[in-house]
Order: sequence, then C-alpha cells, then structure tokens
Amino acid sequence: MAQNRYKKLMGNTLIFAIGTFSSKVLVFLMLPYYTNILSTGEYGTVDALINVGQLMIPIASVGINNAVIRFGLEKGTDKNSVFSSGLYTILMGFVCLAAVSPVLTLLMDFMSGYTIAVLAFVLASSLRTLCVQFALSMGYNKMYAANGIANTFLNVILNILLLPHFRIMGYLLANILADVATGLLMFVLAKEHQYLISPVSRKMDRGLSKRMRKYALPLVPQTVCQWIINMSDRYMIIFFINTQANGLYAAATKIPNILLVVANLFADAWQISAVKESDPKEQVAFFSKVLGAYSSIAFIGSSGLIMISKVVMTFMVGKDFFISWRYIPVLTLGTTFGLLATFLASVYMLRLKSRNSMVTTMICAVVNIVLNCILIPVLGNHFGAFWGAMGAGIATFISYFVLFLIRAFDTQKYLKIQWNVKKTIVSVVILFVQALIMTAEVPFWFVLVPALFVLLAAINAREILLSVNKLLRRG
Repeated sequence: MAQNRYKKLMGNTLIFAIGTFSSKVLVFLMLPYYTNILSTGEYGTVDALINVGQLMIPIASVGINNAVIRFGLEKGTDKNSVFSSGLYTILMGFVCLAAVSPVLTLLMDFMSGYTIAVLAFVLASSLRTLCVQFALSMGYNKMYAANGIANTFLNVILNILLLPHFRIMGYLLANILADVATGLLMFVLAKEHQYLISPVSRKMDRGLSKRMRKYALPLVPQTVCQWIINMSDRYMIIFFINTQANGLYAAATKIPNILLVVANLFADAWQISAVKESDPKEQVAFFSKVLGAYSSIAFIGSSGLIMISKVVMTFMVGKDFFISWRYIPVLTLGTTFGLLATFLASVYMLRLKSRNSMVTTMICAVVNIVLNCILIPVLGNHFGAFWGAMGAGIATFISYFVLFLIRAFDTQKYLKIQWNVKKTIVSVVILFVQALIMTAEVPFWFVLVPALFVLLAAINAREILLSVNKLLRRG
C-alpha cells in the first residue's frame, strides 16, 4: 500500500498535468489578445464582473461542491445521495440568488446591464463543477482532465469569435457557453443521470446530506473570505483610484497565476491521495515528504518568475499594460504563501475540520481589508495612482503570509508535519530581498536578481532531489 500511494499520486498528477497545464497555458497565451482588443477600462470591468461571479458561486451553491468531492471519495457512501444532494442544493441556492439579484446592480454599478449574464455564469459554472467533481470522485481522472482541455479550447474559440463584436458581453458569453457545453458533456459521458434520485425519495440518505451540508457550510464564509483576499483589492482600487488602475493590476495578476496553474496540477491528485491515506503513522511521513518537495518547488518557481517579470511582460501584454510588470514581484510573494497555506488546508480537509479552515481564512481576510483601506489611499495620495495599486499587492502579500503562519502552527494539532524550518526561513528571506531589488530596479539588479535565484535554487534543490529519490524508490 505504501508503494502504491506514491505511484498513484505521481500518476494522477501526470494525468491532471496533461489536461490542466495545456489548457491553462492556452488561456495565458490569450492575454495579449484580450489586452490588445479591450481598453484598460474594459478589461478592468470584465475582471470585476468575472470575479464577482466567482464570489457568488460558493454562496449560491452553499459550497456543496466541496462536499461532493470530499464525500464522493469516501468508501461506502451512497453515491446517488452525494450527487443528488449536490444538484438540489445548487438549484435551490440559485433561486435564492436570482431573487435578490436586483440589489446587486444597486451595490455595484459596474454590473449595470450585465446582471443576467453574471447569473447565467454562476449557474453554468456551479453545475459544471458539480459534474466534473463528482466524476473525479468516481475515478474518471482522464475524463476529468480531458474535460478541462475541452472547456478551455471552447472558451478560447468563442472569445475569438465573440470578443471583437460584443466586447465585455462577448467575454461573459464565451465563459457561459463553454461551461454549459462541457458540463453537459461530462454529465453524459460519466452517465451521471444514473445517480439522480428524487429529493423526496426514500433512497435519499438524509443523514449523509446533513453531513455534507455541515461540512460545506463553514467553507462558504471561508471561500468568501478567500475571495476577499484575492479580489477585494480590485474593487478597492476601483473605489479609491479608477478602473484603469485596476486594469493594469488585473493584467499583472495573470503572471503569478502561472504558479497557481502548476500547483493545481498537483492539488487535484493530492486531495485524492490525502483522503484515501488511512494509516495515521503513514500520514505524517506522507504529508511531510510531499510538503518538503512542494515548498521547495514553490520557492524556486516564485524566484524564477520574479526574475523574468519585466521580460515576460514585454510580449505578454499590450504596450499600455507594460508598466504593470512592477506589481508582479510582490504579487508573486503573496501567491507563494497562498500556495503553502492551501497545502496546509488539506490537513483540515483530511480531519473534516472545515471550521478551522474558515476561521484562519477569516483572520486573513480582515488583515487584507484593513491593509487595503490603509495602503491604497495613502500610497495613492503620496506617490500617485500607480503606486496606490501597489498598496493592494503589498496587502495581499502580508495577509497570505499571516495565513501561512497561522496554519503552520494550527495544523500541528491534527497532524505533526515535520518542517525544515531553517531552509524555509532562509528561502523566505532570499525571496523577499529578490522581490525588493527587482521592483526598485536597484543598481546592477540584472546581476543580483539572477544570483539570488541561483542561490535559492541551490538551497532547495537538495530537498527536491531527495524527495524525488524517495518517491521513486518507494514506487
């Protein structure tokens, strides 16, 4: 079993990498297309609409899709009740959201004229996520990866066709139609209609449905707080500065998202392995070894991204967006600690401690909001609109760092993960100094930044090689 554990993790990661990486790279390469067609104001509005839609998804679905994958992976659970509970929860939640939708335009004037489209985006995305998450829990790993590729390719094709003619609405329609088509495709191919039962049927396991909701409910405020950490800065930039500044900031965030893409290749496979590992003693060793390699890869990847931040923006965005490269180093720092905090959240998932995940994220969100309210206007007033938006990046970095520290200590109560503390501290210091040098473009930055990258890689390479060697020998 110990041998199969590592082989399955590596095998699943490879499958998801083929599916996710190819599709996400295509989206990344579309950034020049978007930024050359849309103005900075239009791109800022599109970014705001999509992100507010993503905020509504966990609220409308009551976070039930998190429970679908978690309980779908458990042995002995009634799969009919898992899928049906997820579906009915989403539909009821959407009805409630639609009922209060007129208020949304009053609260967010940028949604004027797009409310119905955003609601359609929320429903389509929620239902597709249900279908693909349930299929993943049932072992359709390759189908899950292929569906991700299909969704992205369809999204890109529809954007090429619709964006030049319908601008902002074209972007929204492309996302909606892609989700509807690939969601239905997964529903049919995975034969998920077989798992549908009536909500009043005696076959429905109401005890399981209750357990699913109990697990999912704390994840709703957690997801909202996660959104606040990731996205509230966009709306505060719009509030304190303007949509043009948000357009620049939004373009810069796409580059650190490369780290999220790579991390997500592993995340889908990891949640399967983490839940299915049942031996408590083996769990500690398993988590510690994987975390060692994961953190080292995160540090090296972040350092490399900071190093090439200015170069990559010369060909990834339109000329009006180029100046946004200065946001990338601090945003990359925030993303790095966000990845480490997310890995630690898998301990909460394993122990069904969703409340801890919620509380730690809420603390982080409060820190983020407070710092945004202080840094954006202060830096904006003293140094101009561009540096005001930089305040949002700094707030994101600090809040994710706080989240990482809290979870690093709190998760020890549930799983005694073994850390290489010295390596972690040294890596964090080097990464911070590198980001500072790159952003300020201090004299000889073009020598110092690569040198720090080499040093960081040397410090972390040994642990990666040892971890890979252990995995291969186990496998």
